[in-house]
Amino acid sequence: MHQNQHTNRWRVGSHAARIVESMAWLSAAVDKACGPFSPNKSTLQILAFEAAKTMSRLVALYKSLSDDELFKLRKGPMKSLGVAFLNSMDESYLLGLVCKEKLEDLGHAVVVVSRLSKQCIDDELNRFEIAYHNKKQGIIDVGNVDFNSRNVGKAIEKMEKYANATSALHGSLVALNELEVSEKKMQKPNINIDYFNEEINFQRKQVLHFRQISLWSQTFDTSVGLMARIVFVIYARICTIFGPFVPSLTCIYIPKRKALHMKVYPETSYCLLVDKEKYTEHASKSGPIMKASRTKQRATRSHSGQLCLSGSIMKASRTEPKNKSLIQSAPGNTVGAAGLALHYANIIVMAESCFHSTTSISNESRENMYEMLPISLKHDLRRKLKGHLSKDVEGSDGGQGLAQGCKEALGEIIGWLAPVAHETLRWQQERDSQQQKLDSEPTALLMQTLHFSDLEKTEAAIVEVLVGLSCIYRYEGRRERHDG
Repeated sequence: MHQNQHTNRWRVGSHAARIVESMAWLSAAVDKACGPFSPNKSTLQILAFEAAKTMSRLVALYKSLSDDELFKLRKGPMKSLGVAFLNSMDESYLLGLVCKEKLEDLGHAVVVVSRLSKQCIDDELNRFEIAYHNKKQGIIDVGNVDFNSRNVGKAIEKMEKYANATSALHGSLVALNELEVSEKKMQKPNINIDYFNEEINFQRKQVLHFRQISLWSQTFDTSVGLMARIVFVIYARICTIFGPFVPSLTCIYIPKRKALHMKVYPETSYCLLVDKEKYTEHASKSGPIMKASRTKQRATRSHSGQLCLSGSIMKASRTEPKNKSLIQSAPGNTVGAAGLALHYANIIVMAESCFHSTTSISNESRENMYEMLPISLKHDLRRKLKGHLSKDVEGSDGGQGLAQGCKEALGEIIGWLAPVAHETLRWQQERDSQQQKLDSEPTALLMQTLHFSDLEKTEAAIVEVLVGLSCIYRYEGRRERHDG
């Protein structure tokens, strides 16, 4: 345990050191390419890259909370067979997980905005951290933070423009550095380096251009002002959408004039949609929801389907613990709590690859998958195979009918198990990419991965898949001998 803590601290320290080193290199590279920047303490300069990453995070989070994306979430991941069987069929529980992940993503952005706000000249922006804290503890007036307003849309467009320009600045700096390194290697007698000089001069002009139009030249007040506004808009949106299912969220106040334009699904109350007609036709096919959800729905809607919140407050208790992060909050009987999510995802994806392969399953592939299994799962697999072999009877067709039966049964299991494994790997890849890129946009949710999957069910499914592959391997071998 102590060794793991030491390793984690070393990784954090090493990552921080790399960030400092990278920022120092970027600052030096800009000065070298364009000359020293004018000493204006109110501009972001080297902090532009961190601000750009935060803006990209906020833009991605904002877009993920749109009506269309929420509709896709309910019709896609939350209805998938793998999530329903391995994780939960309780929509309230799944929505709570989604909400917590959205809040954590927002929290990461808030940390950066709070730090940058300390450099703002404007007093209100300078106190952003206090304002955000007060907003979380108080009441949100949705009328003042309209998610779909034109002004909010323009702010999002500005943030995307600044983030893209800053990303282009970073790319130009990297390209310039590569050219300069190549130029030094080419500085030998009888070698023409005019081409490199032209390219270097062009790249330096690119760096200068992007420095002027990117966040590098923007003031703290301009940058923080944009981000702070979107932070409040996103937080209000999260509270509005997930409030009925997450009691710890801030209370929502919706003026009567606003309530008239906010419609909901005929069946649910968690997704407040502006364009009701666009989604109503699909609602009857979405299946039943939890009784608790229906109770809350009746308490918050009038008979017409409109929100019955004009001049009132959605009251909420704040008894839910917040000390654990989402990834740490997996129950003890889950794959995530056992620390096996990525490991099992790799096994499942490898098994899927073997299943869909046009060639016979090799001994090496079988041995590799077997060696990847924990000891307990190896015992379960051997016991299952032993029982399967004792019932094995070869027919006149060399087992071709049995092989086909195994393939059909295995195809059904892999059909719902593999997508959860792929989402697990994608979730991890997207989080790793977030650390390296300025403009990454995560799309996978932890809710739809193996992290919250029941450990016993997941391991049983993996054993069934491996037994099925062994069955196919054995019967295909018999068929080859039979045909030979």
